[in-house]
Amino acid sequence: MIFDKIENVGRYVGISENLDKALRYLANNDLSLLQDGKSIIDGDNVFVNVMQATTNPDTEREYEFHEEYYDIQIDIKGTEEVWFGTEYQQLTQPYQKERDIGFGKCRCEAVCRLSPGRFVICEPGEPHMPGVAPDGKAEQIYKAVMKVHK
Repeated sequence: MIFDKIENVGRYVGISENLDKALRYLANNDLSLLQDGKSIIDGDNVFVNVMQATTNPDTEREYEFHEEYYDIQIDIKGTEEVWFGTEYQQLTQPYQKERDIGFGKCRCEAVCRLSPGRFVICEPGEPHMPGVAPDGKAEQIYKAVMKVHK
């Protein structure tokens, strides 16, 4: 997990070629100008999904993980928490290669509070639960999730 302000994305260039493309795009583009839905940056290597979402106060939900893609979570409007764990106590939906996602129960070990101007990178294999309602109060948010092939 990497959590920081968007103005600092340059600090993380050099981890991987595709992540570099995503970070440079994030540094040089206003995601609020993108249309809802999927925008291609570099084919299947780097793309962004922009969406409306409602945060959820239910912290007993399942954590997700991906094997092929990093997730870069960015809130354009509103605030959410992203919870992280290091290992699953129980896999409830095994990894599905065609969708690049699996789910399970996990103990929360770190919390990042996103708001406009901040981002978090969820690494492949890292259990994370986006969309948690801060202070237990659901709210409508506008967000972007960049998908970056490892």
